[in-house]
Amino acid sequence: MLTLGLFGRSTVLVVCFLAWAPRRGTWCTVLGAGALYGGLPHGSLARGALFGGGPDAHPWLREPLGEVVVTAVAALVVTALPTPPVRRVFRFAMEPTMAWAFSADPAETRRRPPRAGG
Repeated sequence: MLTLGLFGRSTVLVVCFLAWAPRRGTWCTVLGAGALYGGLPHGSLARGALFGGGPDAHPWLREPLGEVVVTAVAALVVTALPTPPVRRVFRFAMEPTMAWAFSADPAETRRRPPRAGG
């Protein structure tokens, strides 16, 4: 009964979420479409900041003002990464064309009759 109840609650939550999601595109729809661009690279940027010394090299980052600055910079970076200009620049790495992996089977192309006129 507990499992059935959990499935029922999950179904209600999914329906509520879908009812809450807007049907039309908004400013955050563009950012949501590029969520991969904000999700994958931000870890590398955070690691790079730690490699550069992070809070150990800059003790003011552990103070309240430093934490506000770090939070603001992080919010700015994660908001800027999925924007269309950044997506255009990094599309080659994030969404590579995979035509080479899904090319036609050579055995299949030999079985097809040649096209007329060429």
